[in-house]
Amino acid sequence: MHRDKSQTDLDMARVLKNLIRDYYSCGHNAAPGIPSACCLAEKLGMDLEYLEELIFNQTGLSAEYLIYSELSWIARLKLFDTSRSIAFTASELGFKNTSHFERFFRQQTGFTPYRYRETIKMNFTGRR
Repeated sequence: MHRDKSQTDLDMARVLKNLIRDYYSCGHNAAPGIPSACCLAEKLGMDLEYLEELIFNQTGLSAEYLIYSELSWIARLKLFDTSRSIAFTASELGFKNTSHFERFFRQQTGFTPYRYRETIKMNFTGRR
């Protein structure tokens, strides 16, 4: 049976990214862990397999990859604020400890959080 695609189906990647951003912008000092694809599918009222299928059909990526990509983007934004410690940022994003955050960030960006900040400082002081 053919089912018409809803607006949500047509842009599920955007919906998922917005859910992740909302998850981290709720004003808590520390997130209650990193959101899983299963948790986000539940929030959307669908099963995980359907969410995975929609995301893959639209982007060619897994839902987990999309979640980690968005989390990496949020982490880079938060690290831009050098008044916050890296440990605070890790906690704020829901990582159990700083070393888990550092490993995640290095896998996503190729930089440690400290090196990323140093690169930002060099780029901005060099341009002034």
